[in-house]
Amino acid sequence: MAGGASSLDGKLLVVALDFGTAYSGYAFSFRSDYRLDPLKIEINHWTGEGAQTMSPKAPSSVLLNPDKTFHSFGYKAEEEYASLVENEEHQDWYFFTNIKMRLLYKEKVSRSDSIEDECGKSVQGLAILSMLIRYLKDDLYGRLNMRGINVRDQDILWVLTVPAIWSDAAKQFTREAAEQAGIKAVDMIFVYEPEAAALYCRLQKLHMINDTTDSPDSDSKTTLTERKILVFDMGGGTTDISVMDIKSDKEIHIVEQASGGPFGGTAINERFSNWMSEIFGEENMKAFKKNKRSDYMQLIRDFEQKKRPIDPKEDKPLCLQIPPSLKKLAEKTWDCNLEDHFKNLESFPDVQVKKRGKLFLSSSFLLENFVLPIANNVLAEMERILAKHGDINCVITVGGIAQSAAMTTEIRKYAKNIPVYVPFDSSVAVLNGAVLYGHENNVIKARVCRYSYGIQTMRPFTEEKDDESKKVIQEGEIWCKHCFRSLYNAGDMIKLGDVRPYELEESFHDEDRKNKRFQPIRCVLFRSEKKHPRYVTEEGCFETGRIEIEPPEEGFPIHYECIVELEFAGTEIIARLKDSERIKTIRLDFLS
Repeated sequence: MAGGASSLDGKLLVVALDFGTAYSGYAFSFRSDYRLDPLKIEINHWTGEGAQTMSPKAPSSVLLNPDKTFHSFGYKAEEEYASLVENEEHQDWYFFTNIKMRLLYKEKVSRSDSIEDECGKSVQGLAILSMLIRYLKDDLYGRLNMRGINVRDQDILWVLTVPAIWSDAAKQFTREAAEQAGIKAVDMIFVYEPEAAALYCRLQKLHMINDTTDSPDSDSKTTLTERKILVFDMGGGTTDISVMDIKSDKEIHIVEQASGGPFGGTAINERFSNWMSEIFGEENMKAFKKNKRSDYMQLIRDFEQKKRPIDPKEDKPLCLQIPPSLKKLAEKTWDCNLEDHFKNLESFPDVQVKKRGKLFLSSSFLLENFVLPIANNVLAEMERILAKHGDINCVITVGGIAQSAAMTTEIRKYAKNIPVYVPFDSSVAVLNGAVLYGHENNVIKARVCRYSYGIQTMRPFTEEKDDESKKVIQEGEIWCKHCFRSLYNAGDMIKLGDVRPYELEESFHDEDRKNKRFQPIRCVLFRSEKKHPRYVTEEGCFETGRIEIEPPEEGFPIHYECIVELEFAGTEIIARLKDSERIKTIRLDFLS
């Protein structure tokens, strides 16, 4: 069932695809292995000429040929494009980064949305995302075949990770991209990233997780079973915060509406890049990025590595190597050497440049100027949630930024006396957890609804409660128009598989409506952050989706009655039609 608990009947393998804003990868485990050891999960590792070690994820970069066909992904795409740039042969090629964030983290998402490459040339976003997913899928098949393991499409359950704060439209866009990549809807489910991380962490003893309190009294030999935990997932593109009540090994409730925002590692890197433009000059940095692409990417990778071990307790200087190409470009523009130029920069006393282009930044400077301005956006939200749920037992931090001592120190300040744990392999906690979710995808039994969902209807007008502008008279009766009829209410705890029906009635007696018997009936689904919205026209209420009921071959009867059911199917909402002739799943379209 799309979006809900999916049957594992006949499946041999569960594969998780974690395609992030900055990095992507996949992991898998066989059903037979899971039964013996749930944590026997295989993660694919990637490498490239510019990467010093193998990594469980590769950069989410895609390079297309001049004819817009797929060329390469990950490190290979970055290295090939850097070579093209430096040989001035890149103009007709298409190179994309940060695809997920640029396409899907927005209010309105459409199938026709395009995305611009590094040079401003546009390609359809659905095609780019589909190519990325197809590459990961084909790479898996290739690696399995090399080991003599032959599996068919129907043998695999695919689990795709998505941020908990994503819109319904973003999830549908991802689903359609995966279908274009050759993954059938019945073989695919989604898992929210912080929930996946929690599933992984709960199977580990807490002594296998770093307790950032370093408290000797910490209850470090218990598991996360029967605990209420807050998961703080700070990845490359977004930060998600989720609260889970672990009732038992077989039952978890999500007890807080997902929150967070576009505050991940990419945003920190962007602040660093902007600062480099400030001190080296915007034109110099533009020329450096354009003409020495590989040097620029290596500089950002170096910054990625240096920002993680920052320890606020020890304000040590961190050294970044200025690429010789940037040093030469800047010195030519300034007509002086790098060291002399920085000696005259009074606005950055914590920054020094020494011989051979070594840039020294104090830990406190890096923390205060790059990390905290991004992290503070979500730390206050975490503090609010902890205050609301006074019985939270611990905080689990995952994602690439969770490996930063500075970040966990800040989380510790806001968590106060609540233990904060960081998995040693926090950067792949979501990926591992997504595999586990595939094997037990009915373990999350209930989830707090993030929005109120409803339809537009009319009801009898009430003088004391209704706006005069909403009054209409039909067939001698006074009605109130534009009313929001709630099917789900924001903040309500909704059980997996919960069904909310509404009755629909259409008449085709009038001459001008008889021809519409052969046209689809369309119902608009509205969404609001308010718990009890009154009208579909009020502030904060939006059209979020459309339900289509296709007519039978002979057309709808002159008087047509049916029941439309919405089902809260885990991470997605599905629609079902019941009338006198049929019961079937019908189209619920969230894409504009």
